[in-house]
Amino acid sequence: MTTRTPRPVVDATLLNSPDSGAQWTNLGFWRDARTYAEAATDLARRTGQAARLGPGDVVLDIACGHGDSLALWVKEFGVKRAIGVEPDPAIVLATQERVNAWGLRDRITLRRGEAETMEFARDFPGVTAVVCVDAAYLFASRANWLKRLGAGVAPGARLGLADLLVPYRERASRGVAEVARRAAIPTENLWSAQDVEPVLAEAGWVLDRLVRCGPDVLGGFSRFAFRSALRWAMRPQSGGWRALATGVGIAGAGRGGRLDYTIISATKR
Repeated sequence: MTTRTPRPVVDATLLNSPDSGAQWTNLGFWRDARTYAEAATDLARRTGQAARLGPGDVVLDIACGHGDSLALWVKEFGVKRAIGVEPDPAIVLATQERVNAWGLRDRITLRRGEAETMEFARDFPGVTAVVCVDAAYLFASRANWLKRLGAGVAPGARLGLADLLVPYRERASRGVAEVARRAAIPTENLWSAQDVEPVLAEAGWVLDRLVRCGPDVLGGFSRFAFRSALRWAMRPQSGGWRALATGVGIAGAGRGGRLDYTIISATKR
């Protein structure tokens, strides 16, 4: 039996500048980004592209956070409907207020729930694509989640996943295992790139593409954290500061070559 580990919750105001109007909390894709909001948007965008989102899609966004990705699927990809699943009830309530303010109540639906325990066929009929931006490595068991998801969506559904890996041809070192423990990442979620295709296949998915992008994600966030260290240190009592520090530890492990990052595209058989 898998023991559930509490997920760290990051205060979005520690990451996003007030003038951006954004509340992203992912690690970001930093290749062309000048600000955190741009990097976080680009990581989500690349995840949506991996899922091949487009008009007519009903997209299920797992661990959608504060809803910025939901607005992106509607406004930039033109999806028919976006359904966000988020376990934190306070975040769900606040995100619903944002959705109302955006005027997107007819296109965006929010559900409170744990991704690993939801009955996807019953709760989300008609879903054509599933995305998860920078969260699946925090699930109690990423592999079990993929199996439940694969059993609950129709053949042909697409998956876009932005996720953490250990380096290719290398298992997690003791140091990485300690970083993972502090970041509430279950040890069984420390996959290498070699693990991805067989685990997906066992869960009923066909791997279409795997793009490794550790320097663009982990390296970029590490540099951002270094620039932001003084500002963050002046707000040690802010909610989520400790969780943010674990994110910095993940990024630092990436810069040291002990962790990697990937964007995965797959299709349900």
